[in-house]
Amino acid sequence: MTTFEQLTIDQLDEAAQFIASLNMNKKFHIGYCGTDKEDILSDLHEDFIENEHVNVFVSRHDNAITGLIGFDVYDGIAEVWGPFSREQQMENQLQLWHFVTEGLTQIKEFLFFINVENIFQQQFMETIHAQKSSDELYLTLPKDAFQQLEAIQSDLYSDTDFAQFEAIHAHAFPNAYYSAKTIAEKLHNSQHQLIVLKEQQLVKGYAYFEMNDTLHSTHLEFIAIAPEYRGQGLGKQLLKEALTLIFKNEAITQVTLTVNNMNTEANSLYYKTGFQKQDALLSYVLNV
Repeated sequence: MTTFEQLTIDQLDEAAQFIASLNMNKKFHIGYCGTDKEDILSDLHEDFIENEHVNVFVSRHDNAITGLIGFDVYDGIAEVWGPFSREQQMENQLQLWHFVTEGLTQIKEFLFFINVENIFQQQFMETIHAQKSSDELYLTLPKDAFQQLEAIQSDLYSDTDFAQFEAIHAHAFPNAYYSAKTIAEKLHNSQHQLIVLKEQQLVKGYAYFEMNDTLHSTHLEFIAIAPEYRGQGLGKQLLKEALTLIFKNEAITQVTLTVNNMNTEANSLYYKTGFQKQDALLSYVLNV
């Protein structure tokens, strides 16, 4: 008999192990989550607990987890970890989905990130009428493949930069999973950093990245140049400055990022900088 439940905090270790085991296989892979159990567990504790309630739900058979869906919720948007299904049975996953979403009136939009080899979850996206929004590439850059700069011109973000930063972010990423406000709020974590490239208090571009010393990795979440300053080589400069700042942390051995597969200009820059393709992913949106 299959049962459904919302996990408690002390059950997150079991959830992290389940996600890690499935995510190592591209046929089950979900793009947000990673493959390292401890990294996954850390993210679950940081982003999936609200007032002692855990936004992670599972199906079980004979007490073993068979399916999992988690929500990282912000600004009425849920970044979905999953769906994960070990058995890949559509009816069971639909039952879990309805169990999870019933009563979630505060969420207006669900975001999914499915590996192109995860055919079952692409079929599930069609079943729940989620719309494919983009084709994405997941790129990685090892530390030894990048030559660090000797001089840095960018500065750490300050609150006085917010209006200009918000304008650049909204223009470059109008449907981003993090708003400028959310990014600014995330800076309470010392491993989340936002740098700005500016001249005489005029912000020309920014880069936001999240480091994980324990896993020796950093994800470059966003990088953008204001439209009026593009075509001047500032994107290349800012990228190299961000990477230099990241790799100055001796614990960090690689940088990862996600980029739209159709963004040929950005992709060319990333490849020339040393990034390599690791995964191809499909982004889906479900509005409710």
